[in-house]
Amino acid sequence: MTNCQHCHKPMKPASVNMLCQNCRETYWTLIRQLGHVQLPALRSIMLKQARIGNPAHTPNKGNAPLPINTRAQDLISESEAWLAEQAGKIRAAYAAYDWRKAWLAILSNRHTILDMPTAVDDYAALEHISRRNEAALTPEDELIILGTCPTCRHQLTGTPDAESVTCQHCRSEWAAPAIKAARDQRLWQIQLTGTPSDAAKELKRYGLTISRNLVSQWLRRGKLHATPTEHKRQYVFNLGELAALLDCHR
Repeated sequence: MTNCQHCHKPMKPASVNMLCQNCRETYWTLIRQLGHVQLPALRSIMLKQARIGNPAHTPNKGNAPLPINTRAQDLISESEAWLAEQAGKIRAAYAAYDWRKAWLAILSNRHTILDMPTAVDDYAALEHISRRNEAALTPEDELIILGTCPTCRHQLTGTPDAESVTCQHCRSEWAAPAIKAARDQRLWQIQLTGTPSDAAKELKRYGLTISRNLVSQWLRRGKLHATPTEHKRQYVFNLGELAALLDCHR
């Protein structure tokens, strides 16, 4: 029995393809989204025709904003390079196409792309590109704090379902579930006795922002299982439970 070279699940029936049917479909969906959704959106942001999240302010009134968004520009360059590489595998001349023509050439050669000997590596590279693009296109208020970068100790943010996260400071990449697990494991070991305000302040030390009013609401609704103490409005909180509730709330 043959295993898919990407997800490593058995393929039934055994196939000469390196990717199972599910991975082939997902790979093709990512290709379509790259040209249909992500690149046009990133180009709008790069040219400041659109903005994701809160408007950025210049450091002082004497500095004009940059004419383009350089982060979006970098993501566009990486995306276009991937398209050019794949188009060039179909026919060498296609590698010189602009990104849209390269994308259309790829769409016209579905089986050629999916059956490439390099399909497994190409798919993995596109997943990485797509995740970075998606993070850049996600409004800031939809991002959650995933944990701390093991290399530089800076805070890592991403979407709730992110599979990987790239540190914006040292550029290292990590598996998001592992980062979240390390953070949550530390927090579940911490018990805090105090008021909802004390709990909110303590979580802030770990980079998790929560209001005392929200903690109080969870207590009233029974969503938070803190233990009351003999002192008024004081409880024994588990920071891991608070962090887990905050993830769900966002």
